[in-house]
Amino acid sequence: MSLESILSHILDEARAQKEKIIHDARLEAEKIIKEAKAEAGVLRKEIFEREKSLFERQMQKAVVNARLEHKKNLLEAKQELIGAAFRRLKSTLKAEKFKKEQVLVDKVREAPENVDFYLDRFRQLHETEVAKILFK
Repeated sequence: MSLESILSHILDEARAQKEKIIHDARLEAEKIIKEAKAEAGVLRKEIFEREKSLFERQMQKAVVNARLEHKKNLLEAKQELIGAAFRRLKSTLKAEKFKKEQVLVDKVREAPENVDFYLDRFRQLHETEVAKILFK
């Protein structure tokens, strides 16, 4: 064999090994890429489910808070209406209508009664009934 044929043979074997190494490297790279994509898909799904669950809890919390705020506002409005009804009742009552007798040492006299005392007591006893009438 001549030197050229030996060199040619060595170069052919080197090319063949190079092609085999490149082919094996490409197969290994494809395998690694497939595994990485599969793992990324699993991680993406886990992250998505976790974030979806978190979002749903936050949405439920927001809905509950909004409902609570609505009920609070409604209650405040009702309390204001009830208060207005009792203030109107007070404005229609005149202190002269409620009088009491004061017994002094030498005489008895009439004095105006404290309307607020009776209205406060009346409100404590009848606020629920007034609310039922106002908010049928």
